[in-house]
Amino acid sequence: QALGAELEAQQLEVIRSICNVAMDPNHETEEQTAEALTDAVRDMRPMLDENFVAYLKYAIAEEEGRLARAGLVDDPEHNRWLFVLKIIQEGVYAELGVGVQRYIDHISYVLRMDTKKERKELLSKLIDVMPSMDVRPFVKVVDNIAASLGQGRKGEFDTAVLGGMTNKVLQLRRDVHELLPPERESRS
Repeated sequence: QALGAELEAQQLEVIRSICNVAMDPNHETEEQTAEALTDAVRDMRPMLDENFVAYLKYAIAEEEGRLARAGLVDDPEHNRWLFVLKIIQEGVYAELGVGVQRYIDHISYVLRMDTKKERKELLSKLIDVMPSMDVRPFVKVVDNIAASLGQGRKGEFDTAVLGGMTNKVLQLRRDVHELLPPERESRS
């Protein structure tokens, strides 16, 4: 329980940091506040991991449940914390979406190459210059795309999903895991 309380305190500290930026009296306009929030969330990106996203979902569900039990979900005097959590969740998702789009762009560049060799060479170059903190999320996006094709262990891939790209996507997944030993995948 002590570990759980410590983890929750860490997640609440991230939320508090975001709220401090939002409430900074030095911001004179909504645009300044929005820009400062965008910058702050971008700078906090390393802390916005799966655990933080899961905690936000948990905290929102808990707050919604607490308000529903008290019949106060629609009461602005009581649901402020719920709105704060939802606004933070929206901003975090937007920032994480930027990162995912960048990974998808990288993947699409690799998949455009004509030959297996060209695809692997470009992938290798991308991985070499990729910041360590981006490696694990990049691998996860590649794995998720490949997993969306079907049951690989049974050899049942839905070639209609991506047409002629299926084999290229499967090669990409193999190449990523070959080029990235497990210690580099988990180092970030």
